[in-house]
Amino acid sequence: MEKQMKTLISILGLILVIASCGPTDPPSEKVARKLTIDVATEIGHDFGEGGLYAHKTDDFLALRSLSFRSSNRFPDRVRVLFANVADYKGKIFQYPLTVGKAWEDNWNSTDKTTLEGYESVEIAFRTFPACLKHKTVRTGAHIGRELENALVDGTRYLWFAKGVGLVKVRYEHSNGIVTEAELVDYKISGESEAYFPLNIGSTWTYKWKNDYYNEVFIETAHIDINPNTREKFKGGLALTVKVASENGEALGERNFYIAKTDAFLGVRQASSRPGIKSTKPLLYPTSIFSDNISTSWPELFRFPLTVGKTWTEEGWSNSYLQTTIEDYESVACTAGIFQRCLKHKTVFTGAEADTELKSALMNGTRYLWFAKGVGLVKMRYEHSNGVITEAELIAYNVPEKSRDYFPLNVDTTWTYRWHNDYQPKPIIEKLHVRDPKVLPETPIKKASYVVTVDDPQNQGEMRVEYKLTPEDPNLEESPKDPNLKELQLRLNGDSDYIVQYNQYTPKNGESKPIDNPFSRSVRVEEPRPVGFPFFQDYPYPVWKIKFFKHSNKTPITLNYEISRKYAEDYKAFQAKRYGHETFSRTRPYFRDDTMLWAGGELFIVGGRTDNIEVEFKLPKGWRVLTPWKRIGLTGHRFSVENQEALTTNYLLIGEHTEVVAKSGKIEVVIGIGGSLKASKDEMKRTVEKFLRAYSKLFKDGPDRRVVFIINPSATDDLGGEGQGRGRTVNILMNSTLNEESGHLWAPFLAHEVFHIWNGLTALTPFTSKERWFLEGVTNYYSDITAKQLGYLSESEYLERLESACEKYLSVSHEHVIGDDFRDSRLLYDGGSLVAASLDLQIRHLTKNRKNFNHVMREMYRKFPDNSIEYTQRDIIRTVSKVAGKDFELFFQTYVTGKERLPLSEYFDKAGLNVQVTSEALPTSDYVQEVLKASLQRDTGVEVTSINGSRVGSLKELRKIAKHWRSGEAVTLSFEESGKPVTVTATLKGVSGNPPTESKTVVHITKQAKTTKLQRAILAGILGKT
Repeated sequence: MEKQMKTLISILGLILVIASCGPTDPPSEKVARKLTIDVATEIGHDFGEGGLYAHKTDDFLALRSLSFRSSNRFPDRVRVLFANVADYKGKIFQYPLTVGKAWEDNWNSTDKTTLEGYESVEIAFRTFPACLKHKTVRTGAHIGRELENALVDGTRYLWFAKGVGLVKVRYEHSNGIVTEAELVDYKISGESEAYFPLNIGSTWTYKWKNDYYNEVFIETAHIDINPNTREKFKGGLALTVKVASENGEALGERNFYIAKTDAFLGVRQASSRPGIKSTKPLLYPTSIFSDNISTSWPELFRFPLTVGKTWTEEGWSNSYLQTTIEDYESVACTAGIFQRCLKHKTVFTGAEADTELKSALMNGTRYLWFAKGVGLVKMRYEHSNGVITEAELIAYNVPEKSRDYFPLNVDTTWTYRWHNDYQPKPIIEKLHVRDPKVLPETPIKKASYVVTVDDPQNQGEMRVEYKLTPEDPNLEESPKDPNLKELQLRLNGDSDYIVQYNQYTPKNGESKPIDNPFSRSVRVEEPRPVGFPFFQDYPYPVWKIKFFKHSNKTPITLNYEISRKYAEDYKAFQAKRYGHETFSRTRPYFRDDTMLWAGGELFIVGGRTDNIEVEFKLPKGWRVLTPWKRIGLTGHRFSVENQEALTTNYLLIGEHTEVVAKSGKIEVVIGIGGSLKASKDEMKRTVEKFLRAYSKLFKDGPDRRVVFIINPSATDDLGGEGQGRGRTVNILMNSTLNEESGHLWAPFLAHEVFHIWNGLTALTPFTSKERWFLEGVTNYYSDITAKQLGYLSESEYLERLESACEKYLSVSHEHVIGDDFRDSRLLYDGGSLVAASLDLQIRHLTKNRKNFNHVMREMYRKFPDNSIEYTQRDIIRTVSKVAGKDFELFFQTYVTGKERLPLSEYFDKAGLNVQVTSEALPTSDYVQEVLKASLQRDTGVEVTSINGSRVGSLKELRKIAKHWRSGEAVTLSFEESGKPVTVTATLKGVSGNPPTESKTVVHITKQAKTTKLQRAILAGILGKT
């Protein structure tokens, strides 16, 4: 029977996957948190702080990106407990959690994890039953010095208690060192700390009886918002109580109001009308809450709750109540054993009800026991006539109480005591879970910036005036001086460009510290601060500014300088002193006519700001390009919707050219600098073609404008590189666009335009594990769309497909496609082949009536902006829904697993043969040396055609080079100084036995005989009618 039931459940699950239709499909679970870490000795001496990030989905829990700062020079693993728990790219859990489950992670070591079973863990703090035992064996560490590798390798045991988190650690390092840790305190936020939790949706079920009726009742209480607006004064929460007999017969219900203030908590009946029935006449009592608890209205509790506290008040029917908080006791009942329950005693006297029985039942002594975070768990009422009423909790649910083995409720804290042989005294480590979107700096009500560029010949030198009005002019009290208050500001970028007082910079060509004049650093103009702004650059740049407690003058005005020269000097000093300089992905760049900045490097901000204006004062002929809303028709003033828009977008400042590409409601403003200005018309036409194609694919698009910033690349790469932030894309590409090289630059532009839908304004991945979808799917569509629009010939498209297969096959045995950013060949090329494989399977399964376009439309419908992020689980559900088949196994095998995609099987569905061979080809260096000698040049060139035939890739050029002969005349086309050049040259330096390297070579050819479905599928992909 059990086997049949499991089979039925499996069938029903499959039916749900196939038949699921809709707009109401919920997104998968996803939680992102930041954990801050404070480390101190056992006697309380602080010596370090750090942080890590937690990501949880339906499939995994990962703790990663640990950072730590202290004066201690030991490796992190001997000074921070969670350096031994968190992994840079690994997973703490893979769901579902089942005993015996095992998985492997590879990053800086090979980690093999097994869930071994459940054990009771007894530590000084308390005993935790049924803890999940988690074992990881680490080998092959290669992260740095010998000591660090020895500390990584070894066997680590972790014990997790459900609803609590990590309670014990034992790490047996490979060098014999043992690290041990145990939990000494914790608090799970969201799990109520109250003795009477008032979380909306809380429910309790009680079994109770008294010897007056000798009948057992089941009573369920449920908390919700008080729906009766006319009686809100009685309490903002409503408590609905339903009573049933022990055999399940409904006997009625009653409603109550709950009022809670800082001083008291009370329960009051909403109506005095009887609502409970029984198998025999019910005189009194009829409900635990109706007749045994709410009689004490209005004060069930008086805060604070302390043992020995006593208070008196009047109750119903002229009764007199004296309540005492007696002590803490352990209580055992059907719902469990509850430690340290608050014992609450009330003596009722003088009741004068309408009947003698009611008076006798009201008078007496009542005992209530409350468990923290649970509520009332037991009652005993010794009525004055000898009747005894008893009740016990048999079930309960307090929402937000974590059921996880590693709870991520915001404001959850854990404190651990740990030690190992490197630490002479025990260490105390405290973790605090925070929402990464809630910043600790001062919230700002209104902010304005004026950015001034004085000298057009001195790029990168700017002055900024920042006026701000805090949300609370009183600010927060300074932690070190109660007579002062503190303004905290931050920078979401590289602070090296902001001149700092007393910062290290080179002097007279030598790396020596000097004091920068205070007039150049961040300074407060008004009101007058106490001392200088204190600057701290770790873990991110922060300024702390103190004012006298009673100084409430606003706005506060700051001035600071942005200096390219200062940053270059400082970075040179860092490189000389430390062997490296600070790295920033958003570092500005400078061209002869333009400069690009990320807002995060320019604007100092608070914790939150939603009312922002920015003005630029620029030299004559200069302009600024941003996605912000312009104020007025002249000048350079902008309204910025929020702090995120201010700091995440790129800005182009200088003498650039702007054109606007449109398709329907979609608008892309393109800012073009340098020699690419000459190609502005071609740029606009190309972007508009791709906009129209993708608008048709998605059947929708973003309402607000997007900005493309395009400048010449410093390299000869005819493709390019792009990086998107906010609603802007920074693009560096070759200096001109011409028809002859269109097969190289057009797919690149197509890639960046597709990102408008996939990653920039919508379809945001939750973790880097979904980046294959972000980049690989984009690569797939950029190539097929470039073919459909004529930028690629059929043979060029197949060559690019062959190249993707070769790159993927060269690394597919090492890592998995869905395993973060391990190798760009897996991310871009492997991801594009996953998209191609899914497209081909969907087309085949649906007789070409559906394809991957339907997946992208459905994903865009579910995740139409950046506010909702998707996970791998969302992708699987969408693909399965479109295909009418469960694709869970496909993703487990080829995306999160290491199995190679069966390319021949999938491409056969479009009538294509895939042949994989190993071929020795001349090396890239050899090919470039021959070209330089033949063209009599000192630098290499990127050939776009040979003898009139376009060259689509380096691989194709290397294949051709196999057949070169010395003295042979060839016609070569390439770019020089931004212009296309075609010359006839005599090959020189050709070797009869050139250096070669073995390479996996993929040949994709069309089958001679195909079915109608195969032909239709290939035509659908290539854009043939």
